[in-house]
Amino acid sequence: MRKLSTLLYYVVITVCLMACSQYSVVGSSDLSDIDGRTLYLKTIGLDSLTAVDSCSVVHGKFKFSGSLDSIRVVTLCIDNLPILPVVLEEGEVRVTLNDQKQESKGTPLNDSLTAFNKRYEALMSQFEDLEHTQNQGYMNGENMDSINVILATKQRQLLVKEDELVTSFISANFDNCLGPYVFQLATSNYRYPVLVPWIEALMAKASQKFKDAPYVKEYMGVAKQNQDIMTGVK
Repeated sequence: MRKLSTLLYYVVITVCLMACSQYSVVGSSDLSDIDGRTLYLKTIGLDSLTAVDSCSVVHGKFKFSGSLDSIRVVTLCIDNLPILPVVLEEGEVRVTLNDQKQESKGTPLNDSLTAFNKRYEALMSQFEDLEHTQNQGYMNGENMDSINVILATKQRQLLVKEDELVTSFISANFDNCLGPYVFQLATSNYRYPVLVPWIEALMAKASQKFKDAPYVKEYMGVAKQNQDIMTGVK
């Protein structure tokens, strides 16, 4: 009986600690058009955004707080305009919004996502540089055949780096909310769910928890159906 009482005590304590988990998102902004506006934290569904919290910006400051039922990625929005991804987890998340940077830091998953976003944005700027070089070549009347060969080679190299960056980050975060979130971002530009080499390689080593994530599970189900249709299986 004493052992049972002890067990029940720890169960009650554990439940209370889970119930008391809180998130806190503290932000600042010097953007002139944001003061007095209402900000929202929204979850991204397949076809819609759902608000989970809101607050007003007062003198460039804002704060969200509430009970944390699960660790998840939400999007900081002005109305329905997405501004910045934020991970709701225990600890104080610090959000900065200005012309120089837009970031969420202060907790492990937010720090990890912000670091990934910076690396990805740096890579995207290199793609933009290729387009700028091509446009400049046209304007200067240069030999575009030789320029395009060079640019095509650089583009292929950047595409390989992009695949490596995305897949390595997802792989490192199979068992938390960041893996499914970045997978959703990486596949959102496809016209319809499709199985491409990087996805097949990723799923071959993915954990069951990642495969069971709602978006990943639905995407893979539809992608396999599409593949069966295209290959004549269905």
